[in-house]
Amino acid sequence: MNQKPCQFYSFLQAVRGNWRNALFIRCSGSLCPMIRQASCEGFLMAADAGCQPIFLSVQTMRKLSGEAVDPEECSAILECRSFRTAYTKFLEWHTSSDHVCPFLQLYPDRDTYFG
Repeated sequence: MNQKPCQFYSFLQAVRGNWRNALFIRCSGSLCPMIRQASCEGFLMAADAGCQPIFLSVQTMRKLSGEAVDPEECSAILECRSFRTAYTKFLEWHTSSDHVCPFLQLYPDRDTYFG
């Protein structure tokens, strides 16, 4: 079963139908293999009803909505380093490596990056 539509729907619910209500998370090149290929544009983050973060890559948002994401239009911009600091315990429980980008581990469509 394809999980992308459900994840996209959950994300849209969390941002009340507007990606501009999400946080923009700017990737840092130190852990992201995609930065070296210049294809990682960052991630959008929202929280579901249980306060669990929901992530959507900027590339996926553009592909599914046809809109270009401008980080300045998001509710806030958060550096990857700041996200890692704020979500230390969450990352400890939900990722398997400190040496791989947390978004590639958490993002449900991460196989696209390794495909």
